[in-house]
Amino acid sequence: MTAMRTASTRIGASLLLGLSAASAHAQWQPLWSTPWQHPEPIHSASPLKVRSAADGATFAGVDVTHHSASHVALVRFNPDGSFAWTRERPAQSLSGLLLLDAGRVAIVGDGGTAAAPLYINVYDATSGNLLWERQAAGGRTLTDERDDTEQVAVDSSGNILLLASDGGDYVIVRYDSAGNPLPTWRRTIDADEDVRASGILALPDGGVIVTGEGASLHGGYVTLRLDAQGSELFRDVDPGGIANPLGPAYLGIDADGNALLAAAPESPGGVPCAQVWKLSPTGARLWTRVLPNPGSLTSSMSIGGFTLAPNGDVLIVADMNSQPFRLVRLDGATGAVRQDVATPLPSNPSSMALAPNGRVLVGGYAFIDSSGHVGGRLVEFAASGAACRVANNVDMFSKVENSASANGWTVLGSTQFIPGTGNDAFVRRYDADGACSVVDVLFANGFQPGL
Repeated sequence: MTAMRTASTRIGASLLLGLSAASAHAQWQPLWSTPWQHPEPIHSASPLKVRSAADGATFAGVDVTHHSASHVALVRFNPDGSFAWTRERPAQSLSGLLLLDAGRVAIVGDGGTAAAPLYINVYDATSGNLLWERQAAGGRTLTDERDDTEQVAVDSSGNILLLASDGGDYVIVRYDSAGNPLPTWRRTIDADEDVRASGILALPDGGVIVTGEGASLHGGYVTLRLDAQGSELFRDVDPGGIANPLGPAYLGIDADGNALLAAAPESPGGVPCAQVWKLSPTGARLWTRVLPNPGSLTSSMSIGGFTLAPNGDVLIVADMNSQPFRLVRLDGATGAVRQDVATPLPSNPSSMALAPNGRVLVGGYAFIDSSGHVGGRLVEFAASGAACRVANNVDMFSKVENSASANGWTVLGSTQFIPGTGNDAFVRRYDADGACSVVDVLFANGFQPGL
């Protein structure tokens, strides 16, 4: 593996950001920030996924391109933010980053090879030593880096389940905890069209729920529940208004075993709309809710982030194409809208996380010039749903990935791209329990034009 160079920078909380001509607020500063620099002289780095371990360590998945080839790097940072190690492999995508038991961490995705495109690498989380590596045929992981979905799960026996798509089939490639292959589960969704599996969750009984875009034109969103032997228990199809799925389906399971799904089907008028529905453990449709759209009748709205609160309520960030961040909370029992809060910060959401104290962090990006360059943005919502704090940093030049733990928010982003050199990734830790400071402020973008 290639060695990496890093520098950890402590940032004081007293720096200020000018927000608007009428108001000024203290910029929300990280507890620490660590850039991660690749040694190749020409390279680029893009954030993919970030996870926080219970001991405070951070694991970041980064898309790195050098020598005209795509790679996935797994990077560990110590609890104090200092760099620990990196492991890199050629790959086209990262579809999942898992913190496993027994002090292990895994990355899975599509390696780009024709014969056996699916890969899984399992490492010792402390040393970074490779414990085992496997490649498999039978499908592809069709991931989109703009969507914060997870296509890997661990079942109640510790088996690792990798979700893939193969023509008209959903495919689940399975390994036990030692890397021994288990029988693959395959279910045909549409024999005539390609499907895109996008979400998988393991259930306590050894079974799984999987979901995705059932077909490009008439399949809608198709969700399956399989038992511990891979047999199908139910199949739910949501065609939306005209059966044209747009984007992945997000999936959650509440404490009673009900499945909550969120996706963006087209309405009968051809406009994407954000929709949530709930299925019982037997597959019965309990409720369906189309989120209210404050825009025009022709404005689209999709899912920019999704998670479940501990009480089963649904938390969604609506993606409304560079409109203000908007957090919607639905009652888990009825689907009724309990909260609908927008901040004055126009952005495109890319990830969201829920802290143990009930706060929500939304990461995203905004276009900062006419050439398509973007800048990262963070908005924190209090447990009450009110906007709490904002980080509108001038040195985040990418979409933002985030995660939550008892240690606070962990954020993964990248630096400004410099022609002829490239850019680097960084990880930051923010506290998740500071005083809220957003009070009806109009925010200036704080970015430099002409990057």
